[in-house]
Amino acid sequence: MKQVSFTQLMTYVRCPEHYLFRYVLGIRRQPRKVFKHGFAMHETLQYHFEQKKADGKGIALAEAKEFFVDSFGSALEDYKQELEEARPYLTREYLSKEKHVNVGDMIDTGLKGLEVYFRHLNPYIDPDLVEEPFAFSVRPGLEVVGRMDLTDKKDVIHELKTTRVTPNHQDIRTDAQISIYQIGYKEVTGRAPKGLSKDYIVLSKNNSKIVRFRVVRPFIDKKTVLRSIETIMDAVQKNIFFCLHPAESWICSKEWCAYYKLHQEIKKLGFQAFMEKYAPRYHSRRQSSTLDTKGKNA
Repeated sequence: MKQVSFTQLMTYVRCPEHYLFRYVLGIRRQPRKVFKHGFAMHETLQYHFEQKKADGKGIALAEAKEFFVDSFGSALEDYKQELEEARPYLTREYLSKEKHVNVGDMIDTGLKGLEVYFRHLNPYIDPDLVEEPFAFSVRPGLEVVGRMDLTDKKDVIHELKTTRVTPNHQDIRTDAQISIYQIGYKEVTGRAPKGLSKDYIVLSKNNSKIVRFRVVRPFIDKKTVLRSIETIMDAVQKNIFFCLHPAESWICSKEWCAYYKLHQEIKKLGFQAFMEKYAPRYHSRRQSSTLDTKGKNA
């Protein structure tokens, strides 16, 4: 059974070559301090909601802050190792940008973010499912797997994000991740969700705030979602991987993209030569396929 996660699907949507590098060749994801910061915030709130589900209260703000600092510290140790492993693929511009990210400022904004979350949003959430695993079939031999961050006892799905820029209004009914969550929620509970809430903690040392986008009557076209997933996975199966971002795009720039050198190399070598260099098994399969074809023609 082939399994695919939402993260894999969205990686392909953002940049098919990133999917190739990360999930086909197994080259580790981009090492960034900001990713570790987001992970620590997520882990802290997950721990809080697990406790709140159990006792109706959860952990106190002071404990949440301590947990966050410890979690972020541990994540940064992992970051150091990941950075060393990825260093051969990283540009000087990328390394310089990471070097100048101030960890102390990140801790301060994380603590302020927790304060505003506990003050303005936590009192209104009564958790039901926390990090709940789900799986659903797309077609025979292919299923989507994942975990829902949080749902409450009113059948509302909550997706929590941290950001440093105030998000603009958005229609979360068309959000790909929440669409998948809705299908997963019905698989787990046997009923459709009654609401959706995309909750942002806007992080700032001076003006952290909560921004929410909510839908009271959610609806998705399940067939369209499944068809989109099939299309992506069919493209993967056929080795369709092209970076379509323009040269000036930040997504695949020297400063932001940990795969920048690989993008340039695949353009220079071509797909087949690139794969023969980085994936010996691909080379073996190609040789076998060629011999089989010659045998059939003979």
